[in-house]
Amino acid sequence: MTEPLLAAFTEVDITPAVETTQNGTRRRRSFTVHDPLMARLCVLRQGGQTAIVAGIDAFELGVGFEERVCAHLAGTGIGSDALLVSPSHVGMSPISHYGAYIIVFAQDLIIDDFEAECARRVAAGIREALARLTPVRVSVGVGRAPELTRNRRWLKPDGTVEMVGLASALPTDPAWREQGSDDAVRVVRFDNVDGAQFGALVNFGCHALCSDDRYGDITADYPQHVAGVFRAVAGIPVVFTQGSIGEQIPTEAAGASSARRIGRALGARALYVFEQIAPDTTPALGLHYAEAAVPVRQVAAEPEAMRADLRNSRARYRRYLYERYRERTSLAYPIRVLTLGGDLALVALPGEVFHETVLAIQAASPYAHTLVLSRAAREVGYVPGPAAFAQGGMEPALTSLVPGSEPVIRRSAVDCLRQGSAPAAV
Repeated sequence: MTEPLLAAFTEVDITPAVETTQNGTRRRRSFTVHDPLMARLCVLRQGGQTAIVAGIDAFELGVGFEERVCAHLAGTGIGSDALLVSPSHVGMSPISHYGAYIIVFAQDLIIDDFEAECARRVAAGIREALARLTPVRVSVGVGRAPELTRNRRWLKPDGTVEMVGLASALPTDPAWREQGSDDAVRVVRFDNVDGAQFGALVNFGCHALCSDDRYGDITADYPQHVAGVFRAVAGIPVVFTQGSIGEQIPTEAAGASSARRIGRALGARALYVFEQIAPDTTPALGLHYAEAAVPVRQVAAEPEAMRADLRNSRARYRRYLYERYRERTSLAYPIRVLTLGGDLALVALPGEVFHETVLAIQAASPYAHTLVLSRAAREVGYVPGPAAFAQGGMEPALTSLVPGSEPVIRRSAVDCLRQGSAPAAV
């Protein structure tokens, strides 16, 4: 008989104070906080095994973030393999390392200890959730959220890519082809054993870049409104995780109103899916971990001054790659898989994964429902497929990977999923 599956949801505020420490000195910063940054957590426990799914309002988090969190969880028995982390990849949030692979619009958003403080607060939230775990049942469903996300990579007849960004008009030349999008919204529903709605996980792939009028300040962009719909209509918490964000961007970016419209529309579609499914099982919880040796590119040394060149993101990121990978040819790439019974798996992959990779993993997965959690991390950057390197565009320039890397990641993720679905040895 399967032991009860216990769950708890919680939210913790990770918004940095206006007065923060930089290089050991307290200073007051110039950014405005338009709305708070949150870490939304779902903590699951069954028997002696615990897993955490974390949706965090941050642009990116280093691949060692899970270890930072676990350093504050002594005595809980929770290891870093149990944390599936998905930053919402909101472009208007702090970073802790100059190697972040975007244009930084304000020096004041570089906060040395943001990641460390975020880890401390997330760990405190996990401890709080562990004290109020409740037996739950689970179900999963899939719907569509059309006209909210699109691909910014358009293939021209010569085989190269034109980047059609947030402020760009869509091409009218019929010979140009958008490279596809993934508008699937995947929802995991939790009810308590009495049948009352308890909480949800929502997975959707789209850059959190609607609030283009707030660059240099702090905002949680559209994911906060997904959570707001569930809270206002159903009275329950939700953890939002990013899916195929590699080249997927919002269909509009006209400021806070766009963030609200896209977030509420996505929240409404997710809530519709939520209401169509009814939990009736107590699945077995499983955790699986693998590390793949993924090839990384070797780059020439950019001048050290590039660290401070906030508007030359490519040179700044190359400087970071040179320092990190000049003496090694591969990255120890962590893959974390959480399974709930034989039908549902969540797989957390570092980097901004393209939608083709997500769809391929889902097609090859032995699970009926597979949620891929993109986990933006400076050590990886984007995760382009082999063809993208020949086509060009922004993403192949802002990655630590080479054309042969994505196939290794894809195969390793599928292998880890198959490992999780294999019957236990007797």
